[in-house]
Amino acid sequence: MTSATSTPIRISHHAFIEWTTPSGLRVAYYAMPLDRIPCDFYADPDGRWTYEELVRAARFFESDIAIGALADDFNGHPAGSAVVTLNSADRPYIAIIECPVAYEYVDERSAARVA
Repeated sequence: MTSATSTPIRISHHAFIEWTTPSGLRVAYYAMPLDRIPCDFYADPDGRWTYEELVRAARFFESDIAIGALADDFNGHPAGSAVVTLNSADRPYIAIIECPVAYEYVDERSAARVA
């Protein structure tokens, strides 16, 4: 918070790599300790994904990986985005992955029959 106001100062963190997979997963990599990110490792990420997809998208080719979800918005990523990290204190790399939400198109005639 600033001394003049009670508004918290928002710190912007810059991802060092950002890309989108062919299946629509938006990936951003950060080199920072996990305690700076509002992450819940007991929660599942929102959207359509599999464990294998998240591991491939994160490009962490190690067996000791943890996957959780953002508990709150972080640096432009919405709450519920996947957080993939190595379980290693000496390599604080984090991939935040925004998973596409599964939508299904319904035409007007089908919607009218339901109503």
